[in-house]
Amino acid sequence: MKHSFAEYYHVLVYDETVYDSYLKWVQSNTKGLCVLECACGPGHLSYRLAEQGYLVDALDLDLSMIEFAKLNNSHRNINYYHQSMFDLSNLGTYDTIIIFLDSLNYCVNTDELHQFFSEAYKHLNHGGILLFDMHHPSRLDEFNDEYIEEGLLFENYYQWSIQTIDDQMIHHNIAIYEEDKPSIHQINQRVFSIEEIETLLSRVSFEFERILHFDKLEFELEEKLYYQARKG
Repeated sequence: MKHSFAEYYHVLVYDETVYDSYLKWVQSNTKGLCVLECACGPGHLSYRLAEQGYLVDALDLDLSMIEFAKLNNSHRNINYYHQSMFDLSNLGTYDTIIIFLDSLNYCVNTDELHQFFSEAYKHLNHGGILLFDMHHPSRLDEFNDEYIEEGLLFENYYQWSIQTIDDQMIHHNIAIYEEDKPSIHQINQRVFSIEEIETLLSRVSFEFERILHFDKLEFELEEKLYYQARKG
């Protein structure tokens, strides 16, 4: 039986503790109820927020993710959108914008990262908060040697390899064998320096701070950067 990439992704990365920790972070840093989640994936966090009374718009560029979210994480307080995070002109303004699980590392260069920060700033209410995480630069060293994970998903064999390429990119190659035929999913994540991130936040006029303690998440601070940025 064939499954969508979103179904495989859900099984590969879902961790209830992680999503609960992100929920607490949002709850402790926003006063309003209007939230935009960019790169929402299967919609697990959007659903948790909606259950707490937040009014959520959630978007993702991967149609299979949006279809999975609508099927498995629908809620009267959520609107799902299949669209890019680099153009939010069809949307309103929000008290909080969030993008987690290293999704900002899908920006391929500083121009795209700057474009997202600019769009987020325009679509925040005065005093609104942007919360995000990104790979720590040390992860490039971590994956100099190829990391390989393999096993079974829905009784289908998979292999997920991760390796640093070009000194600034983490390359993911996920091969899933359905009926012995491989389905290959390749993902590149650009890793930005702290200086690049903070320079771009300042250029957009965000007031920001890097979070050095984050609710005992499984991720060590040497693996992730956590930021909260405010529109003044």
